[in-house]
Amino acid sequence: MHERTQRAVARLLFVFCCAVPSSIVLAMVLVSWTPWYQSHKLAELTYELGRETGLVFQVGRCDRIAPGKYVLEDVRVTDPDSRRLVATIRMVDYFHGEQHVAIVFHQPEIQSAGLGQVWGMLHDRLIRRPSHTVLPIRIAATDANIISSTGSLPLPDVSASIVPEDESVRMIARAVDTAHHNGPQIHLNLFRDRSGDAPATELVLSTKGTAFRCSALAEYSPAIRSLGPDAVFTGSISCKQEHGGWSFDFGGSTLTNVNLDALTSELPNRVVGRADVRFIRAEIDPGETVNLVGTMTTPKATSIRLKSPLLAGLRDHLAMRVDESEILADANGLECKLSVHFDIRDQTLKLTGVNNSVALLARGRAIAWTNPEPIDSDQVTALLSPPSRWLAAWNQVFLPSSPASSIQASPSAQFRNVRNINGPASIRQQ
Repeated sequence: MHERTQRAVARLLFVFCCAVPSSIVLAMVLVSWTPWYQSHKLAELTYELGRETGLVFQVGRCDRIAPGKYVLEDVRVTDPDSRRLVATIRMVDYFHGEQHVAIVFHQPEIQSAGLGQVWGMLHDRLIRRPSHTVLPIRIAATDANIISSTGSLPLPDVSASIVPEDESVRMIARAVDTAHHNGPQIHLNLFRDRSGDAPATELVLSTKGTAFRCSALAEYSPAIRSLGPDAVFTGSISCKQEHGGWSFDFGGSTLTNVNLDALTSELPNRVVGRADVRFIRAEIDPGETVNLVGTMTTPKATSIRLKSPLLAGLRDHLAMRVDESEILADANGLECKLSVHFDIRDQTLKLTGVNNSVALLARGRAIAWTNPEPIDSDQVTALLSPPSRWLAAWNQVFLPSSPASSIQASPSAQFRNVRNINGPASIRQQ
């Protein structure tokens, strides 16, 4: 081959084997640096996250550090229906390897009102889908915080592991406040069993003997909000999902500093003051069975205020023996101490005064004594007289029986008029 031809062939080989691939790589790198490419990839990422979680994600920046490893910055999560903010995360480290998946959240802030969406994302979208739990998942969070208008809950150290088993998946999580020796400790064990005819979920949440302020969850549940901003929970809650419903067991737990003002705010006869509740046995299957045994007492050096109509109601509906002179003593209410043992079994309630059947003390002497006979739930409903919008929920959860209703006359209905789709009324009341 001629020398000039050899040089031409060499130049062509250099161009096609070196220059062209290098130019393509350089062009791809330059394109990946453009804002258009970054926004396109962010759009793909947020769409994929939204499709998998059912929430709306906004990511400020996404960097691919290595194959399978990404860093997300300025993440905002919102609910697609209400547009309400669920959580914000300053930075997320994500790694997807061949053996495991690792996620680290830096400074996540979860809104109390958005905990329901977080639970749905964790349980319904992740734990309940076998395809998402093929590999073990390790999760950690630093400087986490649950934000509520009535009180926040800082959790500086959070760690969790999701491990697939033969026909199940288990999640073990731990959240502690390492900066304070007496800070809250939360341990969670979530187990999804697929071995039976119908998959079931078991959840155990424990405070490990530490005090957990309920105010951080006030916007998550109206029932928790009604306990008041200073209520503290200690103990464990066991939940089990069967046949599409949840049952609860929190026996051995205590609620202290329950604000009776907030708890009875919707009732005609409000109670002012605070109380401590200790559950010896507490099993609730909403709408099915209730088994609550425990004590309710006023904290030391405090008292509650009961008005005269409520004292009369204790006598008339709960068959208590009440000192008649105290009912009319003060129209603004009576300062007294409460100490009673309660036993709720479905449609019946039994109250027993802790000290010789004494339920209420005022000015150092007994003013009300309990009756040893069980009380029907309709009498409790008549005493409390909850508003109609609360009546069904009250009976379903605490006293699962329909309240007795008194009907004075036969029901009747009348048509004033009925109109055709087009045209005047075809039936009119005379």
